[in-house]
Amino acid sequence: MDCSPLNITSYGKALQVKGSTIYRWYRDVLSDYARDKTMMHKHDVIKGNRAAAVIEVPILKPENFGTKMAIDEKHIGEDICTVISNRQTGKIALLTKSLNYTDIKEVFLHNKLPLANIESITRDFSGLFEKVCTELMPQAIQIGDKFHVIRNMMDAHQSVRIRYRQKELEKRRKAFQDFKLAQHNRLIECEKTGQKFKPEKFHYKEQRMSNGETLLELLARSRYLLYKYPGQWNKYQKRRAEILFDTFPQINQTYLLCNQFRNLLSTINIGKHYLQIDKELHQWYEEVDKADIDEMSNFKSMVESNEDIIRNYFISGETNAIAEAINSKIQKLLTSNNGNRDKDFFFFRIRQFYA
Repeated sequence: MDCSPLNITSYGKALQVKGSTIYRWYRDVLSDYARDKTMMHKHDVIKGNRAAAVIEVPILKPENFGTKMAIDEKHIGEDICTVISNRQTGKIALLTKSLNYTDIKEVFLHNKLPLANIESITRDFSGLFEKVCTELMPQAIQIGDKFHVIRNMMDAHQSVRIRYRQKELEKRRKAFQDFKLAQHNRLIECEKTGQKFKPEKFHYKEQRMSNGETLLELLARSRYLLYKYPGQWNKYQKRRAEILFDTFPQINQTYLLCNQFRNLLSTINIGKHYLQIDKELHQWYEEVDKADIDEMSNFKSMVESNEDIIRNYFISGETNAIAEAINSKIQKLLTSNNGNRDKDFFFFRIRQFYA
């Protein structure tokens, strides 16, 4: 919260009230924080022969569990929390400061949460969340989140662009090393002959493309156009893309493969027979193998290993959008508060707003 002083007029006189004072008024008087005794749930967990450990569960609302749920993680300050939310109501059902399967299982069992009612749950491709869903909610259909798939795909695509940019930077580095060596040799020669050494300035001459950009500029400025379809480019991006794809054919191949995969995940394919989805997916696999681009092969391997839950997306088009929206709201709250120094009150506010 902003702790800058606030001027308040009283009986014609200006009084200055500290921001920290207003914050305490809001926390201890205006809100229900002081009267709320169930804000923080803590559970003692015995782990082997070690001393009992405390699992912090700032938000626990069993009534928010429904038939369609989402599980995701969220960084809140130094903590990485597991967040389970209801996709139908958009409310948080559980937020725990743990990414440990044993801890999450203990919280579930200790509170006798209504997990048997969950029919479907969307998740990313974390091994932890796979185990949580498989072991603790075996009846629920697991759905690989479309947006996580696309994000991984675009990361692979951008990695190809970055690889070429690093090669150009390597050329520049080597040219600078050669320049330094030449300067050093010249300095030694001047000392031998008694001549005055005058240092030269390094100048790296880069090739300029037909649109006036160097290769480094071209690769750096092409980042955002790769996220768009060709019909969404403006005239400058269109010209830049033509030069980029002509100069770096692998980036062009990767772009075409990404668009093909994005089209496969389009909403028009929701409800399509799974055999048709399998056919199109395996055709895409073949195209990736032909291209033989390491970054796309790595992404293809990730898709193959999670093929079952990715295919479940086409049943009814369920995604983790609600969970991502909640994460975004929490992030806005973090930003507006300049962090979360008063963590207990911060979690109380999240529970009041989003649970």
